[in-house]
Amino acid sequence: MRRPSRLGLALGALALTLTACSHGSPGASSSTTTSSSSAAAPGTGGWSRAVALAPGAALTVVSCPAVGNCTAGSQAGTTYQFLDGRTRTIGPVGSAPSPQGSQYLTCPSPTFCVAVPGLNQVFTFNGSSWSAPTTISAAQGFTAVTCVGTSWCVAIDGEGNSFVYDGRGWSGNVGAWGAANQISCVSPSFCIAAEGGPSVWDGRSWTQPSNADTAGQLNSVSCASATFCVAVDSAGNVLTWNGSAFSAPTSIATEPPVSGTNASGLTSVSCPTTTFCRAVDSIGRVFDYDGTSWSSGTLIDNGGTLTSISCPTVSFCAAVDRQGHIYAWTPPAS
Repeated sequence: MRRPSRLGLALGALALTLTACSHGSPGASSSTTTSSSSAAAPGTGGWSRAVALAPGAALTVVSCPAVGNCTAGSQAGTTYQFLDGRTRTIGPVGSAPSPQGSQYLTCPSPTFCVAVPGLNQVFTFNGSSWSAPTTISAAQGFTAVTCVGTSWCVAIDGEGNSFVYDGRGWSGNVGAWGAANQISCVSPSFCIAAEGGPSVWDGRSWTQPSNADTAGQLNSVSCASATFCVAVDSAGNVLTWNGSAFSAPTSIATEPPVSGTNASGLTSVSCPTTTFCRAVDSIGRVFDYDGTSWSSGTLIDNGGTLTSISCPTVSFCAAVDRQGHIYAWTPPAS
């Protein structure tokens, strides 16, 4: 039998604490952290109850470089940390205005994150605090960034410009085709950006976005290898990359109509391997991929809007919502 992990025990204890709080004395207000429709019992794994990481803040991105270690960012550019069940506020990323894009930070290591919270500034995080900004004068409103390790990153702005970090500094504009909702890279010579359509980076340039998805807007993409990526869209579809092209959109979720400017439908996907993916949607559900097929949605955030998910390995995932909650997943005990 698998022994419960330290994180599993921590989440279990947290779930019991939250449950106790939700059954307080008559007249006490119930905690918003108990709004999840699913909770993990101590040591059993599965999805935790909602943890109030940033009460009242609209969280738009989470990046987890290791099991139990996650950094999340809000729509207003404030960042938070979730570490083995504990939470803390890191603070705002610089003094820039609200982020131009929702996927404005990435953490390839517990001691190295990169954030592009709008305009033309880049910040790095060393595990405890954010650096002073590096200004890239040619950038015009960053929308997304990702890194491969701590010595290679790429960021795209709202005008279709992209910039590469080589461990020493940022390049000039290497071109792109438009603003990206998300970028996923497996190496410095292979990335896919979810722009108007998927665009592929080969180490030198970006391809013109293909018309792979005529059913919705691409919201997120995740690549486990150069021959396996998954993109998700606003209509509840997934598209799979096989090394040369994307599949036709396949519906895995019935989604409400897009409204307003916030991402709707399937909002985020994370694939640490070719046989393990998790996707979340705007009505609080998680969808699982096992290498063959997608599951029906599991409601973990009743009444909430899940915006981002990050799975650094097949043994841990974390998802955040627009109500300031984080949910953590560990495998059920067997």
